[in-house]
Amino acid sequence: NPNANAAVSTTAYGYLVNYNSFADVKLLAALLNAKIKVRYAEREFTYNGKSFNKGTIIILKKGNEDKIQQFADMAQSFNALVTAVSGGFMDTGFDFGSEKVHLVKKPTVALLTGRGVNPNAAGEVWHLFEQQLNYPISLINADDVDASALKNIDVLILPDGGYKFLKDKDAAAEVKMWVQQGGKIIALDNAASQIAKADWGIKLKKNEEDDKKDEKKDSNNIYSDVKRYENRERDGIVNNIPGAIYKVELDNSHPLAFGYGNNYYLLKQGSDMYEFMKDGWNVGIIKKENQIAGFVGSTSRKKIKDGTVIGVQPLGNGNIVFFADDPIFRNFWENGKMMLANAVFLVGN
Repeated sequence: NPNANAAVSTTAYGYLVNYNSFADVKLLAALLNAKIKVRYAEREFTYNGKSFNKGTIIILKKGNEDKIQQFADMAQSFNALVTAVSGGFMDTGFDFGSEKVHLVKKPTVALLTGRGVNPNAAGEVWHLFEQQLNYPISLINADDVDASALKNIDVLILPDGGYKFLKDKDAAAEVKMWVQQGGKIIALDNAASQIAKADWGIKLKKNEEDDKKDEKKDSNNIYSDVKRYENRERDGIVNNIPGAIYKVELDNSHPLAFGYGNNYYLLKQGSDMYEFMKDGWNVGIIKKENQIAGFVGSTSRKKIKDGTVIGVQPLGNGNIVFFADDPIFRNFWENGKMMLANAVFLVGN
């Protein structure tokens, strides 16, 4: 769009950047690398009669005075849609001083690799950061995870694998303490099910036999634990799945799902599901009969319903973000790249 950046005059009060594609994530990563102060809007708002989605990136001139030209150049090179604003008050919604506007702290990101870690899964994450986002990511050997290794790390990504430290009481307690003090774990695939077994607040869904015992419970109440993030102030493996596509209902009021619509198409490679969380955010859930394509064995099909597949469990001052399946499977599942980036950059800010 050649006219996208006609608006980037360097004299405006601030700038609004649409946030709805992986190209916008690349711009966000570049802005953070350049130490430009970036904010995002938690809710929709209207400016000059034009509506902006939640997740819209906000760059204010104040605090970025010496970097505005750099921002303008970056916006152009990533073909971003930029709207210049002349003041901090919106037509509807909130103003830029509101608590609905969040500063994005530039996170220090680490990836666990080494013994027990699925090398393909770790490679995908490394490639996403190093080659696609050009955002620094350090590698930590999974056998060396402890408080001192995590001292300067904000985000720790656990790709699919089997993690010894989660079975070791003392090592697990050190990492849990790091999360409680403000750290963020992003657990993918089998790493998520191991954290569920370590009892950090997320629980794997039980199998059919156990479900039968629970059927006496009020069936109308099954969704009572699912609440929308934006309402938080008002609310107080049996058969193999070679790869089936499921329609996931998203709570796109949560920063993990910014840039997405109400649904997300997930490549499901296992039958893991998590129980709806009462004190966490069930950002992606599968209800009954939501398979779109692919083969699913009958036993698994019974299991893959009414559970959470993408969620955020707050833990002390930190968060555990979990994906029941690999969101960037073999780096061809484009649909999940933005969500993994949201987990790194937006969740918890």
